[in-house]
Amino acid sequence: MKRIDRVRIVLLAAAVVATGCNDNAKDGTRAESSAPQRSQPVTRIETMTLPAGLHVVAALETRLNSGSNHTGDPFVATTTEAIVVNGKTVAPAGTKILGNLRDVKASGRVNGRGAMTLTYDEIVDSAGKSHPMSAQPLTLQAASETHSDVEKIAAGGVLGAVIGGIAGGGKGAAIGAGAGAGAGTVLMLATKGADIELDPGQKLYIHLLGATTIPVVAQR
Repeated sequence: MKRIDRVRIVLLAAAVVATGCNDNAKDGTRAESSAPQRSQPVTRIETMTLPAGLHVVAALETRLNSGSNHTGDPFVATTTEAIVVNGKTVAPAGTKILGNLRDVKASGRVNGRGAMTLTYDEIVDSAGKSHPMSAQPLTLQAASETHSDVEKIAAGGVLGAVIGGIAGGGKGAAIGAGAGAGAGTVLMLATKGADIELDPGQKLYIHLLGATTIPVVAQR
């Protein structure tokens, strides 16, 4: 056989092999493309409502003092338990509630005793977005130790629960309503001289005055 013929045979064989490889690659591509694609689960969001009249207990994260804080200062509290409505969790434990101080008065300006009002303005959802809320403000005014209607802050005690008593007409309503400091005011023993100081961890009773809507991940 001539040398030229042998070269032609080698080239022809190489071409056949290359064609087969290309076909296999194409078949592999077709096999991959024909494989079923897994669809990503779609997160469904629904709007849920915290009804008026609901009460929430939250732990203060910010130290507050009527002698050093000022009107307009912000504070943060976090819920101690999940907020559940109709069997569904609207907000998990640890949900942040944002507020501001109002009418802060250092000792010596109000009968020698400090005073301040805590207003609860917003609640933060799981996505970090805040939503306006309407809740009963908590007004604190320091009282002398001889006053008979004084709420003492005990370890683990919930400050402002008497406000809930006022709203519901239950036990403790007389402390705020009949103490001569105005309805909705809690008289309490000052913790630093004549000024009121609330430490982080202090539990607060928050009574919702209006409905608050929050978007949450749909629950089955």
